[in-house]
Amino acid sequence: MYREYYCFSEDPFDLRPDPKFLYMARSHWEVFSAMMSGVKEKKGIIVITGQVGIGKTILIYALLKDLSEGIKTAFIFNPNLDFKSMLETILHELGVPLKEREKDIRFLLSRFRTYLNQRSTQGESVTVIVDEAQSLDAEVLESLCRLSDPETAAAKSLQILLVGHPELGRMVNSKKLEATNRKIGVSAQIKPLTHEEGRGYIHHRLKIAGRDIYEVFTPGAVKKICKYAKGIPRVINLICDHSLSIGYEQSRPIIDSKIVRQAFAGLDRREYENAEARSLPILPKTTHYMAIRVIIFLLSLGMFILAIKKILPLVTG
Repeated sequence: MYREYYCFSEDPFDLRPDPKFLYMARSHWEVFSAMMSGVKEKKGIIVITGQVGIGKTILIYALLKDLSEGIKTAFIFNPNLDFKSMLETILHELGVPLKEREKDIRFLLSRFRTYLNQRSTQGESVTVIVDEAQSLDAEVLESLCRLSDPETAAAKSLQILLVGHPELGRMVNSKKLEATNRKIGVSAQIKPLTHEEGRGYIHHRLKIAGRDIYEVFTPGAVKKICKYAKGIPRVINLICDHSLSIGYEQSRPIIDSKIVRQAFAGLDRREYENAEARSLPILPKTTHYMAIRVIIFLLSLGMFILAIKKILPLVTG
């Protein structure tokens, strides 16, 4: 909507986790390095935690992009699975074909171990990455981590990367998962951006989209964005996106702190604080977006009335 008006080559504050937009603040760099060394040095179970919107998923995509071909990966982004379904998904991600009759859990375990053996003999390793891992059932998490028990040389070539909210850290530190906790080789937490890092984050994304930070936002506006966002990249994206939408509607070539205050006031706090979706931005409460919602509702209502009119003569007849 505002892309052409502000001369962006692409949307600078898209919420999708594109590694191209990754800004390596100090904490993000430290966690990324911990993830990479944990996988390459075969440290077994790796646990990464951070707040909602802190940038966990984009680090996963950056990791996947940088891993060598000798490291085979299975990326699980829907962890609400039982252990059998988890194994099926892992084997599917690794490209292991399965026939319908072969989906018994014992067979799945056998196929997975065979795959590990094949990779190990070729000097390769396997990494299973689980995003939103705090949603895993405790028993499923325990069974998954048991796959890396060093019973065989092949099992040592398996790394399990668990990425999730702070609840994941509390989960693996619970008494129930004490045995799993002892197997963790790497544990790291992503911290919120500092004010200076927040400014750098905005500058980085705008630069990729073809603009300089102070060609688009005043210094006061940047200061307000960083204050409101409290170091959370996703919230920075939401505030910037909403501010640019308002600026476009008001034909303002540069965003000042007044527009940022207006943008922040219009955001639904419950939506952005609890949002788990990564692919689509949350719609802020501007008149423009509310109008779209009203139009969609009226169209739906019209289709419902039309359907009733078609069905009614059949019923009454």
